[in-house]
Amino acid sequence: MLKHIMLLTGILGAGSVLAAGPVPIDIVGLFKDQAVIRSGSGQTLLKAGETTPQGVTLVSANAREAVVSYQGEQHTLGLTRQAAGAGGYTEAQVAQVSIPADGMGQYRIRGAINNRFVDFLVDTGASVVALSSVTADGLGIDYRSRGQKGFVQTAQGNAESYFMNLDSVTVAGITTHNVQAAVITGSHPTDILLGMSFLKSVSMNEQGGVLTLVHKH
Repeated sequence: MLKHIMLLTGILGAGSVLAAGPVPIDIVGLFKDQAVIRSGSGQTLLKAGETTPQGVTLVSANAREAVVSYQGEQHTLGLTRQAAGAGGYTEAQVAQVSIPADGMGQYRIRGAINNRFVDFLVDTGASVVALSSVTADGLGIDYRSRGQKGFVQTAQGNAESYFMNLDSVTVAGITTHNVQAAVITGSHPTDILLGMSFLKSVSMNEQGGVLTLVHKH
């Protein structure tokens, strides 16, 4: 059975009170019509049209960028970029991403394996990144010649697997190389499990149904 991080606290409510002065605006999570915005010392998951307590309004958002309005100016921002006063920009110093829980309380995020786009299910109970051989074949992963044959325990019993290192795994701006993985023969798991062989390279914090991953340097 999958092990997932559980919900801890309620999310900050959106408000419309303007901050007394300019505050940095940092986009730490991007989704369709939603974004996780950090402004000042607060972090808030907003839907389009909502406003943070610091007066930052989310105009629109998709998986690539967000348009925000603050003190009469609009800014188009991507992950790890900040708007800081009078239209100036700075680069965020730490790569991080925030993931909202889905209706089942699970955390799913778009990423890449060996520079091929995939969808991950965050699984802290998996010791390594795990994917099916059907998925691996579709990604062009040569697990039969590069991997070491063995077995893993699944809910259905022992399953033939190939253990290998993936060249790279990327989530948002966080990339880890030589990531241990298990390619399980067959069509299961249907999700690619983002296990601890990747997650050990990040610190994890869950708050208000949002899981934040911060790259460890």
